[in-house]
Amino acid sequence: MKRILLPASLLLITIMSLLGTGCTYGWRKDDVWEGMAVSGLSGVFICFAVIAGLIGLFFFVVWIIALVDCAKRKPDEFPAGTGGENAKTMWLVILIVTFFVSQLNGIAAIVYYFMVMRKMPRK
Repeated sequence: MKRILLPASLLLITIMSLLGTGCTYGWRKDDVWEGMAVSGLSGVFICFAVIAGLIGLFFFVVWIIALVDCAKRKPDEFPAGTGGENAKTMWLVILIVTFFVSQLNGIAAIVYYFMVMRKMPRK
């Protein structure tokens, strides 16, 4: 999967850049090259926005999975060292509060995955 991700993203950037260039070609006859450069950059920016949106969607899905797992997990199913007897409450509060801080919800979900879900998978 990692081998495909970089070439695919570079191909997507190239395609978006060429599409942006082709859409505005010939609008201003006197300054064609400037229009092509600006439209090509707008294609790159659109591509970066799409990639950032997909990364954000990935983190949101991971956050939902972690929240559902934490809510369904019994308090005694949490590994030792992740909050003691209040581990479930602590993790629920962390996951819910980080939803309102948009940059942290994915990070909290990934930390929850490695500290709880991976150590003690649910049966």
